[in-house]
Amino acid sequence: MNNIEIVYDLKKDIDKIRLIQQASIDKHSQSGLKIENGLLYGSIDWFEAINNGEIETIIVKGLISKIYMSGHNDFPEFEVESEQGKFIWTRLGQDNLYKIGKRIEITYVEQKFKRPIGILGLTSKCVLDIKIEK
Repeated sequence: MNNIEIVYDLKKDIDKIRLIQQASIDKHSQSGLKIENGLLYGSIDWFEAINNGEIETIIVKGLISKIYMSGHNDFPEFEVESEQGKFIWTRLGQDNLYKIGKRIEITYVEQKFKRPIGILGLTSKCVLDIKIEK
């Protein structure tokens, strides 16, 4: 994609990484992600495993087809229409750059939850970065 900018980069989201790591390490917490193959979410080794292909990345490319608030009108989400179908994602990063009709690219990895979470199931789609057409 030409004229694209990164609007979210997990590596820069230190607070999110810290919170998920704490929940993942806490044996009493119901939330968090499994530490698989000794790799803790957001750690240097985890990112290295992503870079060398040990952890598979998935890329969704498409157009932003809908922007809205869910939950109690307090959870920012958007819909992407791609060749694979329509997908709903949380808006991360610069909110004002999400516009209907803009091309978008979302790179993520799937990580297993420590415990299944209701309708979310067994895995989390952990967003690595989001790029949007300028």
